[in-house]
Amino acid sequence: MNDPQLWWFVSRVSAMVAWAIMSFSIVWGVLLASRVFRGLDNPAWLKDLHKYLSTLTVLFAGLHMGALMLDHYVAFDLADLFIPGVAAYEGSTDVQETAIAIGVVAFWALAVVYLTSLVMDKLPRRVWKGLHFLSYGVFFAIAWHAAFAGSDVGSWWYGAVSIFVITMSIIAMVLRFAAIAMVARKAEKDAEVAAMRAAAGARGAEQSITNGAATALVPSDPDSREPRSMVVESITHPARDIARIRLVPVGGGRVAWWDAGSHITLHLPTGLERQYSLCGDPADHGAYEIAVLNTRGPEGGSTWIHDHVHPGMILTVSGPRNHFPLVPAHRYLFIAGGIGITPIRAMIESLPAHRVWSLVYLGKSRETMAFASELEATFGDKVQVHESSIAGRFDLAAALAAEPGEVYCCGTEELMSEVENRVGAPRAHIERFNPVVRELAGGAQPVRVTCARSHKVVEVGASETILSGLTKAGIDIDASCKKGVCGSCETRVISGTAAHLDSVLPDATKNEMGVFYPCVSRATTKELVIDA
Repeated sequence: MNDPQLWWFVSRVSAMVAWAIMSFSIVWGVLLASRVFRGLDNPAWLKDLHKYLSTLTVLFAGLHMGALMLDHYVAFDLADLFIPGVAAYEGSTDVQETAIAIGVVAFWALAVVYLTSLVMDKLPRRVWKGLHFLSYGVFFAIAWHAAFAGSDVGSWWYGAVSIFVITMSIIAMVLRFAAIAMVARKAEKDAEVAAMRAAAGARGAEQSITNGAATALVPSDPDSREPRSMVVESITHPARDIARIRLVPVGGGRVAWWDAGSHITLHLPTGLERQYSLCGDPADHGAYEIAVLNTRGPEGGSTWIHDHVHPGMILTVSGPRNHFPLVPAHRYLFIAGGIGITPIRAMIESLPAHRVWSLVYLGKSRETMAFASELEATFGDKVQVHESSIAGRFDLAAALAAEPGEVYCCGTEELMSEVENRVGAPRAHIERFNPVVRELAGGAQPVRVTCARSHKVVEVGASETILSGLTKAGIDIDASCKKGVCGSCETRVISGTAAHLDSVLPDATKNEMGVFYPCVSRATTKELVIDA
């Protein structure tokens, strides 16, 4: 193992492999962002592969640097590897030493991109995206480093690999720019339509403002999860008492990226906030589509939407958030009850044509079941529509017993609870917009909450929620439903043990993520340290 020729070989091969894998990872990421792979496979699987390629790049880069320390010819030490401008070897020229320094800088930039990608969910999307763009600079810096730092640049094999990785990257970037141009053209058309709609609905919006009910306009930012203003482009009625609403950004442009299972929050002029699953095509970056059932409930949110929302109206929207993600699998059984079809429809739209899946759509009658005929016409015998007014109660137990794959369900609480009880974790995936009543054994107890970022300690009494205690203390936590279903108040737990009383995600998933939802959840320890 101490043969200098071995480490000479390892250092060069690992460097070329790292460069090739990094190039392929960049290409993969560009094509993912361009939706070139739509229809090929599940988005989650494609993103995981991008992550694995990036990890391999870092590992091979580390192997390259370790081999340089063991190669007797260059004999680099830690300072040579990590401080730009220090490294040199016998016979190296100024050009080669500059190229080595560029390689060191590229490694640090690569480390920043990789490490921040591991905590991307904890960073503002704009910050993460800006850091992620460093990968393009890393690619060209490493290309320069590879071209001038070593002694193999004249070899035929080196030239062949270099031409391959550079050509592949250039092709990917051309495809990316073409996709951006196409999106820009579509956005211009959407903006024209939105402007026409807005002009048509201006009088209604002015009336709302006069009544003090309209919210202020917020510039649309496609990379922001903060509340922003959107225009109601169109409203259709795919079933009785269901309004399908298409929302586009004010002034045109793109909406924030989302994937199947995501939901948005409507901030109504009445002060109410309501969450609705996105039911459109995840590849459509020009608009959000939701379907709202008029429940005629006592709080009146859906009824207000049906009675007052019209094309051209300005609404404030936040999100999207996703606590109902579509995990990669070979087989799926989708079960939708009534308006629960909305997230399921988006999942079906995102699946590739060769994926094995079936849908059981339950409802009282077809006239109350949105998208039923459309889904049957598009997907044929993969879709089973069951009308209880005609066929009676559906044999759910038999359907679940016959399906070995992942089960996704959204609908009434009775339906979702039965699926959970019969299938169990981890196969059962449920989305709720009404909380399950959960109580803490022994009742709620006072808890001391230490906020690491704001350096405040809050004593929360047994009769108040952690969220309300933090709010009183001036700690700003984003919150919407305040019932433990929307996930808006998600907060990272640094130490202590959370007592999960929400209905957002499985408790094991929340513990793995290190988060809790302070609107309803508490702690089993006397003190909880959180990132707030």
